[in-house]
Order: sequence, then structure tokens, then C-alpha cells
Amino acid sequence: MEIINKLKLKDAGTNLYAAGFPHFPRNFSRDSLISGILMQDQNMLKDQLIFCAKKQGKKRDPITGEEPGKIFHEYPGVDIKNLGFLTTYNACDTTALYLIAHEVYFKLTKDKTLLEDQKENIKKAIKYILSHMKDGFFYESPKFCGAEKFALRNTYWKDSEIINRENGTPEYPVIYTLAHIQNLAGLKSASKILNSKILKKISETMIKNLKKLYDKKLKTFYIAIDKLGPIRGISSDSLHALFYLDKEDLSIEKINNIVDSSKVLESSLGYKTTNASGSKYGGFDYSLQVWPFEQALINAGAKKFKLPKVIEVSSRILNYLKKVKSYPELLIVSENEVIKRGCDPQLWTIATKEYFSNKKEKVFL
Repeated sequence: MEIINKLKLKDAGTNLYAAGFPHFPRNFSRDSLISGILMQDQNMLKDQLIFCAKKQGKKRDPITGEEPGKIFHEYPGVDIKNLGFLTTYNACDTTALYLIAHEVYFKLTKDKTLLEDQKENIKKAIKYILSHMKDGFFYESPKFCGAEKFALRNTYWKDSEIINRENGTPEYPVIYTLAHIQNLAGLKSASKILNSKILKKISETMIKNLKKLYDKKLKTFYIAIDKLGPIRGISSDSLHALFYLDKEDLSIEKINNIVDSSKVLESSLGYKTTNASGSKYGGFDYSLQVWPFEQALINAGAKKFKLPKVIEVSSRILNYLKKVKSYPELLIVSENEVIKRGCDPQLWTIATKEYFSNKKEKVFL
């Protein structure tokens, strides 16, 4: 794919990529690791894992959000609000994705060399996750890095704003349900990589706690639980989470409820991010947005859980991408029109098209 070369960073001999042009000409761990997994690109995964290990956190830094063992969000970080805080380590899911990508890379290559070379980095990543654990939940708070706040309002992938909170920022500490699930998946991957029964047991406790993150009234997961209580709403996070879970982690009843509750998110191009207004990214409400990359993850999870309707809805994005022959970061979808927004090309949108176009059996979790 020639288009992906437009995002390749000028670093001789490596397969490192920017997240998107023109707004994100930097390397993002989340974007690159997910893209490498979706495309089953061994070289991208290997070089990104090497770069992640090279830049892995060593100390607590209230300016960048760095913590020991933490995998960076974007490098180099930026001061987006001119307040003296950098975005460099403003992500609570990237360390889990680093461990997950190691498992996927090994499954793809059957090569233990990278695992052996990075065993100490893997152990440090595990310690970072465990340092955020309390009573079987994964918590996020700027206090872990010695700060009162982050450069970003939120530190999982929907990092712009969260609903029903002042300035779109949770009252820390917060449990983002999707990040909790990603981190339990990261520990599962680590337990396999290191053959650790202890890590497996911790991940099993995190799975049991999913019942406390489930909204019985809306019949889906809470978006988050912070100091003020549950943050409720129908969100694509619940379908997205299936990518990281195993079939035995949720009851059939809960799976069916999540699918049913997500019907309000269906659109002509896939699943919107939420049905609740009040949170925005790029000036547009999240309730109007369809993110192409998320359709690929939702689709892969739906195939694992054998959910035909979800497979069909999430697959709708492919025809659109073929039609427009471009790779937009996100789409604003209303009854009468579709508006492209954000970067174009965007790395994980390229990965999405490749995921849907390549019919070969894929290796995930």
C-alpha cells in the first residue's frame, strides 16, 4: 500500500509511522500497535515494540505523565493547551496494548527472540499495570505520576471529553471500563508470555469485577466510574471491549444485552461512539461520530463472539472507504450527509481498510 508510506517516519531502517496528517505527524503507540495488529504487519509490530521499549517510562514526571514501566502515548509529546503539561505519556491503555501486541507478534512469527530481548521491559510494563490496581480494578489518576492533572482531559482513546462531568474531565480516580478491560487483556497476554499463574489469577479477578462495571438499567457497561459515581450512557466502548475479552468472560445474557442496547448507535457507516450528547472531539459531538478504526475492532470481536448483526453493521465502513478512496480519521454522520473530519490519511483507517479487505484468517487474542 503506497498510501501508508506517506505516514512513514524518516528513520532509516525502521517501520515507524505517524498517526496521521496533517494534525498528528508524530508516533502514537496506541495507533501504531492497533494498526499493526489489524494489518497483521509483523515488521510494523516489531519496530513499534522496539521503539516503545526504548521510550518506556523510567520515573514519575508530573509534566509528561511518565511513570516507571509506562508506554508512551505520543512521541514527542506536545503542550496542546499552553499550560506547561505535555501529552507524552497521557495514556492508560498503551502499556496494555504493548503486552497484547507482544502476544500477537509471537503468534504471528513463532519467534521468541523479541520476547527474550524485551523480557525486562515486559516485567516493567506489568508492574505499571499492577501499580494502578486496587481491589481488582484498574484505576487512572494523575496522582500516579505526581500531578494534579494531565495535558489531556481523558487518557483512554476517547481522550477529548467525557459526558456528564465538568470540562469533560472525570473526578479522579477513575475506572474507564474499556481501559480496565484492555489492561486485564494485557495481563492475560503477559501471563501467557511469561507462563505466570499469578498474572492469570489477577486477570480473572478483573473479569469477575466486570459485573460491577455493568449498568443493569441500560444493560451495557458504564462508560466509567469516578469519584462522583458511574458515568452512564450507551457507548461503542461496550462492543469495542469484545475484541479484548474471551467468550467465557461474559454471560450470553450480558452479551445479548450489550448488542441490543447498541442498536441506537447503528448508522449507515457502522457504530457511532455514543448516543449521549455533551462530549465533543474536533468541535463535533461524539454522538455524531463514526470512527473507522473502531469498526474493525468491533468487527473482530463480533466474529469471536459470533454476533452476525454486529458483524454486518461494523462492515458497512468498507464500502464507504472504497467509494471515497481516502482514509479519514473520523466521519460525522447525520440523516442527510457524511462529513470527513480530522486527519486524512489516518494510519488506523488505512489499517481498517486492509483488515476488511484481507480475507485471510487473522491472529488476534
